[in-house]
Amino acid sequence: MRDPVSVPFSEWDGEHARHLTVAPDGSVYVVPSGTHERLHQLVVGNSAIGAQFDGPTGTKVELALAGWVQLQSDQLIDRVNVDAPDGFDDTELVRTFARMHEAGSIAVALHPSGEVRTCTIPELSLPGNGDRVPISLGDEN
Repeated sequence: MRDPVSVPFSEWDGEHARHLTVAPDGSVYVVPSGTHERLHQLVVGNSAIGAQFDGPTGTKVELALAGWVQLQSDQLIDRVNVDAPDGFDDTELVRTFARMHEAGSIAVALHPSGEVRTCTIPELSLPGNGDRVPISLGDEN
């Protein structure tokens, strides 16, 4: 794993935000839409992290594989989406984010297991039984 990343985004102060990112240390940042690629470059770099697993790939999935959580609301549907590493268990943050967006449902995709939980806000429970940072980034290419 790399040294801790200096995150060039503002820490979340509880105000309304469409995209939040939770670092492995629990710090929560506002990462504006379209800038996840910048965070990905800082955290993952050129590592072939997604190639180590079968299943979906992409910026937010690779960030989850590196231990980072992405919460997002596109405001077009009545659901918030979360990409998180296996072991993520901060149900209160996810519920708060869903209420902030008046979401009727939540979809949490856990990586690398591929488990997807879709539920309403009161039904949400996350399994906190794993390593929050599930894989090593290894050497950069």
